[in-house]
Amino acid sequence: MSAPLQPALHRQHVAVAAPTQLWLSAEGRLVPDPAGLTGIFHADTRFLDHAAVTVDGTEPQPVGVTAAGGRIAVDGLARNIAGPTLDPAVRVVQTWTVEPGTVRHSIELSTSLPELDCTLAVHLGADFAGMDAVRVGHPGDPVEPTHDAARLAWERGGRRAVATPGTPGARLATSIDRDSDDTDGFPSGHPALVWSASLGRGKPFRASWSVALEDADAVVRAATDSPAVEDEAESRPGAVGRLLATSLQQLAGLRLATVRMPDAPFLAAGAPWYFTLFGRDSLWSARLLLPEDTPLAAGTLRALAAYQGSGRDPESAQEPGKIPHEIRAHELVVDHGPGGDQLRLPPVYYGTVDATALWLCLAGELSRTGRAPDAVRALLPAARRAADWLLASATGPGGFLAYRDETGHGLSNQGWKDSADAMQFRDGRRAEGPIALAEVQGYAHQAALEAAALFEELRGPGGGEGLRAQAAALREFAAGIRSRFRESFWVEDGAGRFPTMALDGGGTPLDVPGSNMGHLLGTGLLDADEARLVVDRLLGDELFSGYGIRTLSTAAAGYWPLSYHCGSVWSHDTAIAVRGMLAEGFRAEAATVARGLLRAAESLGGSLPELFSGVGTDESARALAYPAACRPQAWSAASAAVVARALRG
Repeated sequence: MSAPLQPALHRQHVAVAAPTQLWLSAEGRLVPDPAGLTGIFHADTRFLDHAAVTVDGTEPQPVGVTAAGGRIAVDGLARNIAGPTLDPAVRVVQTWTVEPGTVRHSIELSTSLPELDCTLAVHLGADFAGMDAVRVGHPGDPVEPTHDAARLAWERGGRRAVATPGTPGARLATSIDRDSDDTDGFPSGHPALVWSASLGRGKPFRASWSVALEDADAVVRAATDSPAVEDEAESRPGAVGRLLATSLQQLAGLRLATVRMPDAPFLAAGAPWYFTLFGRDSLWSARLLLPEDTPLAAGTLRALAAYQGSGRDPESAQEPGKIPHEIRAHELVVDHGPGGDQLRLPPVYYGTVDATALWLCLAGELSRTGRAPDAVRALLPAARRAADWLLASATGPGGFLAYRDETGHGLSNQGWKDSADAMQFRDGRRAEGPIALAEVQGYAHQAALEAAALFEELRGPGGGEGLRAQAAALREFAAGIRSRFRESFWVEDGAGRFPTMALDGGGTPLDVPGSNMGHLLGTGLLDADEARLVVDRLLGDELFSGYGIRTLSTAAAGYWPLSYHCGSVWSHDTAIAVRGMLAEGFRAEAATVARGLLRAAESLGGSLPELFSGVGTDESARALAYPAACRPQAWSAASAAVVARALRG
């Protein structure tokens, strides 16, 4: 028997209103789908795995689906009801609307017949499957509902779903009715909401129901603020405006807060698997949206500071001052198939080498906007703790920031390329830790300078000797990182010099180009000549596909265009390089790469997914999907703002 597959996402339809999400099949059905993810999800759990519509016991034939933001419309035909001609006689239009904690479903039947009496039913099922199980293709166990005359309810482990008709005349058909003559309500044993529909030409029948979702253990909740990004989509013509409009809509649906800090908005990393607070993802998303959305930046900083490390715990990788990697309600367990390793992460996990530096970068960038001085000042204690962690963190080979999982079941790679094979040599050998990533040294360099400037600004004239000393130490730290990086990270191949992706545990550079070097642009780590070399290498054929920057050079033995981190293109990764090119003054090159992302978005449904294939424009006239790519993904959607800046003209 073959192992379950991770559900594909690229053809499915999704509507999100964090922390709630709805996934329908390519045909617009909400039933278990072997081809991809389906269900109604809330926080870290799938609540309903079944919500199928039937008309006189038969599902409508789907003819069209449209999805936008928190809404999905599904058009279908009840082909089992014949008319006087061969033309379809009954149209069935379903509209799904997602709000935080609630999903609404309305159905309209219309007909060409003078009159028609039929039975409309919605068959419902719940499994409360955890996201970790759903992700590896494991179904949950069905849950029997309780019911009264007005509603169906499912409950398990502090989670509760309550389905209520919104239209008068509905009756409940449940499992206790199975001995009755009325079987329209529960084919395959699913309870149902049932309406006796009367309609005719020009007189449609409408029905609706909703499900309320509650999770007593949830650590996230809906944000109470509204997006502050200036919507320039209407003023931008053509493809850029369309991408901006779609992306801003996606970002609005990803806005979350934690239960611990309900007034601190941030962006959930992405649907479906990462619908929570992630240090790296949420920070980069906020950075890409500056200077427009300063409330989001301040909220992201506050939300993460509430979980800042205060002690040492090898199991969670917690250290004093360290910013966390991810926050969940329960331990995350992911099995990687027979013979594979098991990933097991505690609810608050700190296994990230870069989030603390990125937190300081965002704090400095927010301060420089001048739009949130009070918020920045309130973050000073957390910033000082983060700076202390940074100053003590360069303990890897050569005096660099490095990582190694000490538990055996945490993340083996703790930068953004966190899959097990992400760090490899040109011949395909995997690097052994502790690993020092190129981009992390760039983040650390910028973070130290940002924090030093912030501390000097907040110190005020004639005061704060502790802040003065910490600022001086940070500037010395940044200078040391810059000097050591130049000595250790630059390598050479037949095409010239370039900064390697990483150093392995012995200090040996990985001898193959990767996209990591793009993150160095704009950090101050490179001089002008070095920045020119990086930009030229990124735009070379080995890395630039024409749609984006590949994660790994095509010259590497381990390159594969559908590898998660060894040949695919990640939207945010490419956008970060574009952002850096703009910061370094390479506007023409930034526009070239941004146009590639724009072409990719047009190929992939009008938005930028988490990642897509590294197959280039020389092989395919369209960017090709990576089937399991998450969408909407916060830093991918936020990348649209960078594309717009690069193509502003």
